[in-house]
Amino acid sequence: MKKILYIILLLSPILLHAEVVEHENILKLKYGGVWQVDPYLSPLRYNGQWVGIGNEWWQSFSKHEHWSHVGTLDLSGLWSYNTPKSNRLWGLGIQTGWGAYHYWDWQDKGLQVLVGPHLEAELMARYLMSNTNKPYSMDAAVQAQAMAGVSWSFSGKKTSYRLRYLAYLSVIGIDFVPDYFQSYYELTEGVMQGNVRCAGLWNHQSLRHEITLDLQFPHSTWRVGAEHRLLHYGTQTMQFHRQQVNLIVGCVFRYKVKPAERFR
Repeated sequence: MKKILYIILLLSPILLHAEVVEHENILKLKYGGVWQVDPYLSPLRYNGQWVGIGNEWWQSFSKHEHWSHVGTLDLSGLWSYNTPKSNRLWGLGIQTGWGAYHYWDWQDKGLQVLVGPHLEAELMARYLMSNTNKPYSMDAAVQAQAMAGVSWSFSGKKTSYRLRYLAYLSVIGIDFVPDYFQSYYELTEGVMQGNVRCAGLWNHQSLRHEITLDLQFPHSTWRVGAEHRLLHYGTQTMQFHRQQVNLIVGCVFRYKVKPAERFR
């Protein structure tokens, strides 16, 4: 214990005088449409609506010039119907990710280009109202992705704007695919094992991209934009598909944390 306290005392001057890095935090709401096919539950396509709330944060690495990192956390829900309107499908999902990227600046033109790796985990649980044997299904995957983007910043008289496009493409990871004749009761009771497999571009395609416009006014900064997600994976006997288009409305906060400064 004494050694730990001694190390903390030695490091405290470094920590207290570390470079103060600016944080950017974005709270956002999403609403849009969803189209999905889950052959484990039903051969029919389900169309419906999607609503979500998310948080996104950006921060530069203090010791590495032109390197930054970004993190995301999104919670969502969906409700959809099949084409004959004879059955309803509900869903709850969570998606989180973290990535590091290198960026190039052309400050005179307000341009920035970024490229880097990104790690994303997603779980979307679904419940079909009228299905006794197999009422539950889910999309579950952890994917290493390639991330790229470009942004353009420009100013008005008392305002400034940032137009940004971001894209995330899954490259390789792991996912879960149920067997068509396997119920989730058998899975949870240990009768049959789930199919966790290596997933890549050959059997699991996931693309997420968005375009956003940040509007900075004298006392607040707001975000509007649109997001498109495409997910397709499966086996020779079952092909899962989900596509969604969302409108985004959010609020942008920028702040700095000063460790050496006490609360008042």
